Amino acid sequence: MATRKGTEIPDSLPNYVHDISTAGCVFCPYGADVEVGDRLYVYDEKTVFDRQQRERLVEITAVKVFRSTGRVITLDLNMISPEEAQRIADDSEMTLESLLDHRAGNSTFDGKRPPVVVYFEPCAEDDTTASRTRPKTAVSLDSDPSKQDGSGLGRMITRLRSRLRKPTSH
Repeated sequence: MATRKGTEIPDSLPNYVHDISTAGCVFCPYGADVEVGDRLYVYDEKTVFDRQQRERLVEITAVKVFRSTGRVITLDLNMISPEEAQRIADDSEMTLESLLDHRAGNSTFDGKRPPVVVYFEPCAEDDTTASRTRPKTAVSLDSDPSKQDGSGLGRMITRLRSRLRKPTSH
């Protein structure tokens, strides 16, 4: 899932964060296939209109196994403070109660894919609000379709325009 050093385009974490400009970790209830040192994108969906997705390239600094008893949360079998648990909940846009409820025996818990908390830090200070995007992911809808690289959207626009230009016979 994550892109190891030396490859082209990083993947994204499976869960989004509350705010990419301040988040430092994210709770992944069904695990995450990442390792320390991986670079990938973390994203949020917060803007002034609360709907536009934003991304940030980060480097993974730690991946800790999450466990809850319903009263206490541990990471890598070490009990964490209520403040750290609240920080994880805030960064992951969850309530502390939902974190505590994610434990073995609950219907949402999958023992085959244990939950983790992924810690990360930004790769570049100038990338604070997705000033860079993943290569080849942004497509302008008003660009000339003949200059696009054969993407599905480009082919669809070309077909639509050709149908609009053809005279209809009556």
